[in-house]
Formats: sequence, C-alpha cells, structure tokens
Amino acid sequence: MIGNVQHRLRLVLRQPGASAPVATPATPEVPEVEFVAYVENGRLSGRIRMDGARLSDMLNDHDEFLLEAVLAERIPDGGATPLPELLVRREELLLVHATGPRGNRGLRTRTIARAMTLKSGPFLVTGDVHAGPGIDPLLFFRRRRPMVPLTDASIQYSTADGPVCEYVDAIVVNRDLIDWVRVAEPGAVSRDQVEVPSDRLRRPTT
Repeated sequence: MIGNVQHRLRLVLRQPGASAPVATPATPEVPEVEFVAYVENGRLSGRIRMDGARLSDMLNDHDEFLLEAVLAERIPDGGATPLPELLVRREELLLVHATGPRGNRGLRTRTIARAMTLKSGPFLVTGDVHAGPGIDPLLFFRRRRPMVPLTDASIQYSTADGPVCEYVDAIVVNRDLIDWVRVAEPGAVSRDQVEVPSDRLRRPTT
C-alpha cells in the first residue's frame, strides 16, 4: 500500500455500497484531528476531517478516508514519503490511534475492562476491551462492528533500527484483519513481546 501512495486519487468519505463519494463539508463545525494509522507495511500520520461522530464510529460508518498532510513511513525497511493527501480504505487499516470526540457520557453503560493481546500483520497489540459485566470479552470482541476500540494500549513492531513500542490512551483495531486474539492475564507478558530499549519507546505528544 505504501509503495503505491503516489497513484492514489483524491476522494472523500464514502458510505459502504454508495455509488458516488459523499463530500464532507469544510466548515468550522467539522473538526480536523490528528490521524495515525498502521497498514500492512507502514505507518501513516496526518490529519483527517471528522464527520461529527467518534472516530471509531466514523471508521465503521465509511469505507474510504481522505488524509491530509500525510507522512507515510515504511515498516520495517525505513524511510518516509510526505504527501499532501492520501486516500485509504478501511480494509487497508490494521490499527488507528483513537483521537477526537469521545462520545456522549450520558449514553455510556457500566463496563469491565479486560486485557487482550492480538496480532495484526507485523504489529503486536495489548489493550483493554470494555464489555458489560458477565459478558465473555472474546465473544464481545468478535460480535462488535469491524473497528473495535481498546484502551490503555501498546503497539510493538520491528523496524530497520530495532524494535519499537508505542503507548496510546486508545486504539481502534480492525477485527477483520487480525491474525489472532486472546485474553491476557493481568500483568502477563506475551511470549511474543520483545525487550524494547527506552530510546525506542514512543508516547503520544500533548
């Protein structure tokens, strides 16, 4: 995907199954937020215009997304390509940092956080899924819409310079593209995890 970024066309959010793009109005009421995503062979960072919903809902409601001011980093080979804009499809997104509006607090229900570990392409992810009391977290995860949010997450992957570990408050996982998932015991370390030097840790900036 990263290798073909120069050939992408300018399109905007499209509803699944729609015959024509649905334009997102460029008005002050539509916020623009930072967007960081992981694809099979790279990491994309840029900005995206929201449609008013939470990012996880927007990712589920549309199947194409226009990013602006993009830096496309190649993983694991290294190197990066800056782009003024890039169209990506949901089926290409493995993981996305959860940013933007958090949703209506009044509509939230009581949940219990359960730690999960999953593998998606070259990325190993740990984070908490929030399911209702008494609900099996794996069953809950598998029955959600394709883009599932996890909180208190970490993303591990290898680069040409060595292993990297990124920590984020929340990440949205494309359930359709994971290799495997399992419930993690509190404090347990996955056998697939690797030692990461402190200078290879990435934390979100504020």
